Amino acid sequence: MNAAEHKDSNKATDADPSSPKQATIPAQAPAPTVANPSPIAGFWRRVAAFMLDGLALGLIGMALGALASDALVGLGPWGRLLGFGIALAYFGFFNSRLGWGQSLGKRLLQIKVVDAQGAELPFGRAVLRYLPVGTVWFLSNAQLPDALLFSAWAAVLGLAIFGLGACLLYLFLFNRGSRQALHDVLSGSFVVNAAWQGPLPTALAAPLPTLHRAVCALLLLLGALGPLISQHWLQKDSQTPFAPLAQILRAVNAEPWVQSSAVNQGVTYTQSSKDGSSRTIRHLSIHAISRDADIDQAQRLQALARLALAAHPEAAALDQIQITLAHGYDIGIASSWRYQRQVLSPAEWAASP
Repeated sequence: MNAAEHKDSNKATDADPSSPKQATIPAQAPAPTVANPSPIAGFWRRVAAFMLDGLALGLIGMALGALASDALVGLGPWGRLLGFGIALAYFGFFNSRLGWGQSLGKRLLQIKVVDAQGAELPFGRAVLRYLPVGTVWFLSNAQLPDALLFSAWAAVLGLAIFGLGACLLYLFLFNRGSRQALHDVLSGSFVVNAAWQGPLPTALAAPLPTLHRAVCALLLLLGALGPLISQHWLQKDSQTPFAPLAQILRAVNAEPWVQSSAVNQGVTYTQSSKDGSSRTIRHLSIHAISRDADIDQAQRLQALARLALAAHPEAAALDQIQITLAHGYDIGIASSWRYQRQVLSPAEWAASP
């Protein structure tokens, strides 16, 4: 057999159906691509971390109160400034590179504070980051004098409490891409998952959208103007529902032993579990903080009730007047109070010796 015949024989053999077939491996489809997960920490994890940090600060405050309660009472309204300093040092240290960008709550929830490049903040920027949050928290419920509340400074307080507070809440809820609230924007910080390394995506590090800027500007303006409008309303129209309450507030705060006070008037609805009858109770409440520990004197309770009836004669038609005296301390991260309370009708207060 020559070479040509041998070649043809090989071809015939390859084409023979009875020859064994070679196994073929089907081509595999490419694995679907998964988008990179966002590095930004979720809403509820940040809320939970903040609550845990508040608990940690509360424990610090309670320990301080157990060791130096009398000293804290002696600070009076300035006690909240002490609490502010403690919180500022806590968040400034732990949320900076000194604490690896993680407060105790963030460490437990596995999130951290970084800048757009993914690096921890220096101490100064971490302090700046906490200032808006701390300002809102520690000025709220602060014992402020009437001279401040009923002056042009009320606009500054309104801006610092209501304006900043509303802006912080708005951005935290609606700036969903980066979850940057006002304090994050001011400090150029982001809260990310602890496992994230490296710079943040460009889309997340973009400037705050124009809509959010406009809304924040409006909220800040309303926060500043609100107290001024209220003052003008009270001064222009003495028949407003709040005018008598403002008069009572000034009269109570003029007492030398009163550090600060709060006054409110309202209606309570009650229903009997026996016959189902309902009752409406119209009441006036005065809550006064005493400079000294002598809050058990009945004469002080009576004095405040009579001041209220003198400043607001229409209060004699109410069902109840409640007087509460308190003595203690509030440093913003912890508080301790002792109370004396009495509830009588206006006629009973007027007849008391």
